[in-house]
Amino acid sequence: MVLAYDGTGFSGWQYQPDTPTVQETLERAIERVVQHPVRVTAAGRTDTGVHALGQVVHFKTESHLTTAIMKRAFNAHLPWSIRVRQVREVPRSFHARFSASSRVYRYFLSPFSLPFLHRYSWVIEKKLDLEVLNSLLTLFVGEHDFAAFGSPTKPGSSTVRKVIKAKAETHRGLTIITLEANAFLRKMVRNIVGSAVKVATGRATLDEVKRALEHPQGFRCSSPPAPPQGLFLWRVKYGKREKDQAFYVSRTP
Repeated sequence: MVLAYDGTGFSGWQYQPDTPTVQETLERAIERVVQHPVRVTAAGRTDTGVHALGQVVHFKTESHLTTAIMKRAFNAHLPWSIRVRQVREVPRSFHARFSASSRVYRYFLSPFSLPFLHRYSWVIEKKLDLEVLNSLLTLFVGEHDFAAFGSPTKPGSSTVRKVIKAKAETHRGLTIITLEANAFLRKMVRNIVGSAVKVATGRATLDEVKRALEHPQGFRCSSPPAPPQGLFLWRVKYGKREKDQAFYVSRTP
């Protein structure tokens, strides 16, 4: 399935006791439709307050309902803040997380202090130097140890990641930062954006970021992470490793 959700009212993706999460809410809706317990696996775990336009999840079911009926029924049992965009049958070898070749995140920064923009962007009423932003973001492209910019999901696991794309652009006054990597560490995107904004507003230098990349174990990201509400899991890409390409590749409008 491909999902879109507003993360504002959820304590992130992953199930937690005594607090609403996207995973728990989704599983309850699915179970009401297919009439048996399910556990969904996501391509990536989003933090509290982070949104998604193209989250991909998989689950196993004994139901014989068609995927079209499932989509309608799931959405009927879900709150408006979670929408199922696609439901497809996939080969048993498909795994939402491990079959993914890369994830694309987008972060929105707004110069406009308007009520509805505060929910989906980081409002910064200062001019951001786009050239400086892109000069900094270029530093992150390639394979690096990102220990200074995030932490692994499992303690002790590798902090090396390969960033495929990192760029900033403007659209209708908004600044949009796009980051694509094979995988991300916890808070890695928000720490990169926080560092980029700090440099673009003249409160830090490119050299400071270079040192953190070159000596990841000796430095920590000194910039506070960008707030969660501007971040979207935009798309999950799947390469040609699967023999059967019947599964859905998340695309955005």
